Amino acid sequence: MATDIKPRTAGGYRSDVTEACERALLTLMGAFGGLKTTLRLVGGLVPRYLTPEAPPDVPAHAGTSDVDVVLNLQLIAEGEGYATLADQLVVRGFARYVNPEGKPAAWRWQRQVDEHTHILIEFLRDAGDGQPGRVVSVDGERVSALSVRFAGIVHDWFETREISGELLDRGGLSVETLRFADVPAFVILKALALDDRQENKDAADLIHVLRYAGTLEQVAALFVVRILSGQHPAAMQAGLDALRRRFCDDAHGEGYRKLGAVAYASFHDAGDEDARVRDQRYAAGLVQALLERIATAHTPR
Repeated sequence: MATDIKPRTAGGYRSDVTEACERALLTLMGAFGGLKTTLRLVGGLVPRYLTPEAPPDVPAHAGTSDVDVVLNLQLIAEGEGYATLADQLVVRGFARYVNPEGKPAAWRWQRQVDEHTHILIEFLRDAGDGQPGRVVSVDGERVSALSVRFAGIVHDWFETREISGELLDRGGLSVETLRFADVPAFVILKALALDDRQENKDAADLIHVLRYAGTLEQVAALFVVRILSGQHPAAMQAGLDALRRRFCDDAHGEGYRKLGAVAYASFHDAGDEDARVRDQRYAAGLVQALLERIATAHTPR
């Protein structure tokens, strides 16, 4: 059964499970029919596409064991055929997730891939002016979406990539156009997630993307473009503030001692204290340098 508890270190993730996540995603897209173009992928599977493995310069990302998808509830409500979304999911082998206390969650579904592997699917939506953490119905009471602060930025800030793979249950080779969070959207949402739930994996994911999505100047330029667009200023500000709070020097202490830098080093579990401190200093230095470049590039001359 899938679990709510994420592994705390990189050793808890496997490449074959990440591959299974991609196959589950391809299988899931079929359940949405013509409205699959409204889906936006976020979370731990995104670095697979933002920073494709290219040894020795770009190592493989640690991977993931779940698939996080942001839904556009307005477009879904205007579409046709969504009264049967739950049926379409069930036909494709998905089942509502049941937590260890025996309570089902309509915003979480799981898919058994083999005897030992279950992939967790999480449906999310933008919280808007509402309360984050609230569950909103998508298809009666059978399918819901969890409200997440600023998740809706990915409807505007995304990249596309054609992916292919074998559908689950010998469904054949499928080719789909995937829409996933771009670098600024991914980093903002990961920074906010880290700020809220303080998971090692969130820190590791965002540092991996910042490190391998391009040069620091290129990554900073992506943020500046989004800032200058005038879209989602509150989300941008909240994300940058979260990065500062969790990685950067301030009156409370040095950045390398902050929660984000420690979480990054803990995830990679270098083994000895000197190596851990080096990792902490690297993560803090990278984020601080990024924020400085964004501020410099964005400041009117």
